[in-house]
Amino acid sequence: MIHVMASSVIPASVPSVWQLVRDFGALGRWLPGVHSCVIEGDESGDRVGAIRRVEMGDVGLIREQLLALSDVDHAVTFSIVESALPIRNYRSTISLLPITKSDHTFIQWRGQFEAPVEQAASMEARMPTQIYQPAFDRLAEILASDAPSP
Repeated sequence: MIHVMASSVIPASVPSVWQLVRDFGALGRWLPGVHSCVIEGDESGDRVGAIRRVEMGDVGLIREQLLALSDVDHAVTFSIVESALPIRNYRSTISLLPITKSDHTFIQWRGQFEAPVEQAASMEARMPTQIYQPAFDRLAEILASDAPSP
């Protein structure tokens, strides 16, 4: 099993960041490279078991299932159920913690998956640098543009 992780500080409060992250169907708003993201069927974006269809520019369709959502712990856990990526048994959790001194948010994205030996290293490098960190940067951009001007 390969374990990957990225973390960052977003200069916005946990409730502000959580409002974007908790909606499983809103991934396209804050993950670069997403062409579309929709929840299948009549499920809502905060119902455990919901499946989202994510069209990514470089890898095509990815289907992910919401496994857990906690408004208390500010954490969302999901798995990939279908993907053209050379990985299997992917599961990840995005969690938020307050930085009380500055009212900023510590965000962490942990993932684990299996990959064929010949692609393991590239997938291990890809997740934190090409997926997780750009998502954090985009969240910070969105929240900075939404912030009221002084």
